[in-house]
Amino acid sequence: MWRHEHVPVTCSEVVHMAAARPTATSPGSIKRIVAASLIGTTIEWYDNSFDQG
Repeated sequence: MWRHEHVPVTCSEVVHMAAARPTATSPGSIKRIVAASLIGTTIEWYDNSFDQG
């Protein structure tokens, strides 16, 4: 585990982070995300598929 040189090993400090409230995602938004991911993956596959030869 990495420790800063000025922090003693016996020092235990808990820092609580504020989390953003989850927002509801509409079904249309999920479809858009899936479509964008599929398009991006297809482009990457096509772009890299000819680099093998």
